[in-house]
Amino acid sequence: MELQADAPRYHTRAMRINYLRTCDLLLPKVKPSALRTIYRMLTGDISAAENAIEAKVDECVRFALELGDPKITIDLREHNDGQPGKYNDFWKITAQFLAGKAADTVTAVDERRHDTVVHLATAISVNDLLHQIKHECSPEILIPSAQWLRLQFWPKNPTWLSSLQFTGRLPLKFMVQTRQLRANHQDAHYASALFRYEKKFAVKFCEITNMIFLDDKYRCKVGEPGFPVAAIERGKKVVVSKDTTFTVADHDFTKTGIIPSVVMICDIPESINGDFYAGKVCIGLKDPIFQPSSPLRHATELFNILLDENLYNKPVLCLYTDGGPDHHCTYTRVQLSYICLFLALDLDYLVAV
Repeated sequence: MELQADAPRYHTRAMRINYLRTCDLLLPKVKPSALRTIYRMLTGDISAAENAIEAKVDECVRFALELGDPKITIDLREHNDGQPGKYNDFWKITAQFLAGKAADTVTAVDERRHDTVVHLATAISVNDLLHQIKHECSPEILIPSAQWLRLQFWPKNPTWLSSLQFTGRLPLKFMVQTRQLRANHQDAHYASALFRYEKKFAVKFCEITNMIFLDDKYRCKVGEPGFPVAAIERGKKVVVSKDTTFTVADHDFTKTGIIPSVVMICDIPESINGDFYAGKVCIGLKDPIFQPSSPLRHATELFNILLDENLYNKPVLCLYTDGGPDHHCTYTRVQLSYICLFLALDLDYLVAV
């Protein structure tokens, strides 16, 4: 019975003709190509087409059904040699639109968000992009559907079978935005101005300056031996045996954890418009119970890193942090840790923002 269920089905020509005649009486306005496709979908018939033209038409109908857009079906006469493309003028205007707006402005927000001005994408969807390009076109230019415009993009993953449907005509593709816009804050302008002044200072005295970025990242949960714990708040599918029930403890009730401390030694660019997010990254892992984060611990870790990297001979040190409780410059314990760092490195000038 299992082999019979999996066996391919081939219907006779007489069976298909009877079906088409019945549909002609009940559905006179439906095209035969659509009726053939519906017949195959309902009955599982995999019989070959009667000729090559019918096979091409059926393939176009199947293509339209998969994409959910009946307007995407193309006249087969366009595949004849010497025939101009129907949407060539539209693609030219689209290329000019992307070149004029700049691809980064059209498709993505700013990669870095630490500034007073953050640019949102000009086009947030395919329909939005199509609507904007329509305004650039004259009335006599043919406009494709949104699905056909989407198929001119680059595929998200070229190894997928669905990537064969994309033409790659336009240098665009869909991706998940890695960074989101931050909420506005009344002191955002002042924080951005301080960071800008610090970058200008570091560029001006780059020969004698070390610029360091510091931050403690999110705490990672750690379970006890034989007692696993959910390391993340959101559920995630995992691979287990078919007879196994995968259960873990709640992530809110853990005794131990790991806190990664990140220190980035910035490669100071030649101008303030350069890339300040390039350099060497040093990561340290700490136990939040026996090695709690404190200003003095951060200062000690930074001192050891500068010694290991042979950067202790520069008399100027610029620090940039997120302003948390371990780095807030108005706290007395933070000020004392910076004084200890200043004396230990024998600095002439220390900047902490």
